Amino acid sequence: MAVSSFFTKGGSSPLSGAINTVFRPLHSLIGSVSDYFAELSDARARYDDLLARYESLLVYVAEAEEEKRLADTLIEENNDLRAALGVGLREKGFRVELALVTDRNPTDWENIFLLSKGEEAGFAKGQSVLSAERYLVGEITEVGVGWAEVTCVTDTLFQAGAKVERTGQTAVAEGEWSLMKEGRLRLSYLPLGSDIQYGDLVLTSGQGEKFPPGLPLGRVVGVNAEQTGQAEYAVLAPEADLANLNRVFVVLEYIDEQ
Repeated sequence: MAVSSFFTKGGSSPLSGAINTVFRPLHSLIGSVSDYFAELSDARARYDDLLARYESLLVYVAEAEEEKRLADTLIEENNDLRAALGVGLREKGFRVELALVTDRNPTDWENIFLLSKGEEAGFAKGQSVLSAERYLVGEITEVGVGWAEVTCVTDTLFQAGAKVERTGQTAVAEGEWSLMKEGRLRLSYLPLGSDIQYGDLVLTSGQGEKFPPGLPLGRVVGVNAEQTGQAEYAVLAPEADLANLNRVFVVLEYIDEQ
């Protein structure tokens, strides 16, 4: 093309026209390829921008979900505290600390669960553990920093002085292996012919000073004679919903106002 231009002094000639005719499609192809790669580069830039925005949205959604979870937890804790105040935990001389149930270990041999707090919250062995409704759940039997173990009222190691609310009859509430598997405990040392009925509410008596008096333990769901035939025992269903507890109150201090 350069040689043709030189000989024609910049004018047109059949040769230059033929050359232009042959190479014009190539020029168009080169232009098209150049435009394609420019568009591809733009598309890649837009893709990278959209990907960055998507990743930012994922982080935002995760943070929002975590904030919602924390808010739900605070709402539930607030409801539990309101319920506790509604049954007079403070008015009755209780100083309590709220704790979460972090793990459960109900087996054929024991019924225990773990709490989210321990020594740093003032927890100690022997302290009573209550539900939000002021039902007796059990007692702390092991404690460390950041955790505490609660033995439930149905566990074979549990024992508490008790009395029947309706009659005032005193007895001992205790766990039994055969009943624990059914989520029950027994009320022992009842005399033959005792006036105890299905549905009677059994409370802690305060005897032995292990548990504060007046805490609901369970309700009578059966009465049987001891093997000796000289006494009776009642089967109790716990008032506290042990299987579904998420939060409990540990009694740090109890002041007997009577």
